Amino acid sequence: MAPSRLARKTHIFLLIFIFLGWNKGIRAQSDSDISKQIWLDFNPSYLVSPGFEIYGDIGTRKEIENKGWWRLVMRPSIRIPFGERYDFTAGIGNFYTFNEIIDDRWELRPFQGLRFTWPHGKFPFRHYIRLEERFDFNTVTWKSRNSARLRYQLLVSYRWKAFRPGRFWQLSASGEAFITLLGQQGQFQELSRVTLGLDRSYNHDLHIRFEITWQQERLFFSKNEFISDIYFRFRFTKGWRRSK
Repeated sequence: MAPSRLARKTHIFLLIFIFLGWNKGIRAQSDSDISKQIWLDFNPSYLVSPGFEIYGDIGTRKEIENKGWWRLVMRPSIRIPFGERYDFTAGIGNFYTFNEIIDDRWELRPFQGLRFTWPHGKFPFRHYIRLEERFDFNTVTWKSRNSARLRYQLLVSYRWKAFRPGRFWQLSASGEAFITLLGQQGQFQELSRVTLGLDRSYNHDLHIRFEITWQQERLFFSKNEFISDIYFRFRFTKGWRRSK
């Protein structure tokens, strides 16, 4: 089988895998309202050397129509490229959720990941596999719900140049699946996501991104009830590099 045909068939299989969880959530979902959220992120990065980068995200997440919860996020991370197409990533996420009905939650989320692009071309496919360990604490009793899960994201993008040299626009679409390997999930129990994104680059180290995501997740205290989330996400990305 030709490599291009093999790549197409492999990606069709992976897309079906991603959307299985999403379709399961749709079929099992009750008539509850869809949660509409806004996410704001600042994504700094610092290139220490060609083989080592420090990056992360700092942000907030909030329901638009309700006052049920809002969340602060800080996730310092590192990226180590090896070869021309592969990156190893690792970090630890901090997610503090302020709740109106239940006690506040603080989640620590170490992760390790592999990111690679295959195949290359006009519409490159980017794969991102992450293993996450989750420690979700009740901030009143300090009892925790601990688990480990696997995340897989498949993203395809198309980039075109803006009017000025070195600047570009980029349109992307992605699907992501979440698989719990062991333990008890915390307050947020994501199943799958489908995202459309638009990037605008102003130079090599500065760009902004807007995303719309449809997410399926399981309710906190139920194994059989599902809800849908739609969130609007704004990212501001700024990079620095070590002076020579």
